[in-house]
Amino acid sequence: MFHLNKDRAAGIVLGTSFLITMALALFILAFLLAESLPVLREEGLSFITGQVWYVAGDIYGALPMIYGTLAVTLLALIIALPLGIGSAVITSEILTGRTRHIVKSLMEMLAAIPGVVYGLIGIALLTTSVRDLFGLMDGNTIFTAGLLLGIMILPTIMTLSDDAMRSLPGELRAQGRVLGLSHGQTIRRVVLPGSIKGITGAVLLGVSRAMGETISVMLVIGSLDRLPTPIYNVFTSGQSITSKLGREGAEGLGLGLQWSALAGLGLMLFISVMALTFTGNIIRGGVRPKKSKNHEVTG
Repeated sequence: MFHLNKDRAAGIVLGTSFLITMALALFILAFLLAESLPVLREEGLSFITGQVWYVAGDIYGALPMIYGTLAVTLLALIIALPLGIGSAVITSEILTGRTRHIVKSLMEMLAAIPGVVYGLIGIALLTTSVRDLFGLMDGNTIFTAGLLLGIMILPTIMTLSDDAMRSLPGELRAQGRVLGLSHGQTIRRVVLPGSIKGITGAVLLGVSRAMGETISVMLVIGSLDRLPTPIYNVFTSGQSITSKLGREGAEGLGLGLQWSALAGLGLMLFISVMALTFTGNIIRGGVRPKKSKNHEVTG
């Protein structure tokens, strides 16, 4: 009876927590949608496709911020993806015992560092390094923000990819060895293909963090509300959705169409991040790390 009561209580607590979380998410979505309606009625589709953001003239085009968000996120992925998966291969398939746990613990600690700390490091080191290395007048660029975000999401991709690889049954590695595959060939032909589902989920969760990061991006991206010329020039100042919200959110509070436009940016960001996070968690749903003892015996 006591165990039944404990199980029932645990179920009630978990169910209540789920309902509260869902209610908060729906409330935020409804709030942003309601606050965005004025600018959506005024600007229509040009709110998404427009390139001019001019508060004094009540003109709001979000395309430069959308471009900045996508460009920064893509750069972060280009930087973090190979390093994260490569590091995960090392911790999962090469390092063993205490060494592995130390390395992975350090990576998980990096994931817990607040974004503002990364932003301060970016101001002190990355902006000056990018400026001097590429001969720029200003190191606050889209590239700098992408580089910083790549460093920030690297621990997330690494640790979750490591979990995906460790969840692969050791018997598959053993079968690869029986077939005459070397250790490296087993990693390439067995481990990576077999872990692709979990790795994909890890990447999506890393992207969702990159898209939602505010302070660190705001400190290093600059503040230019227009598309670069040429469009692929990432060595220029820009603006992402999060940096725009960080700069104008407080001053635009309650100020008619400006506030509505900022809410519209928040709505786009909220839907994108929630969709990526949900998809990443669904993809990773079956990924559970195996005990290291079994892995080391078979692998």
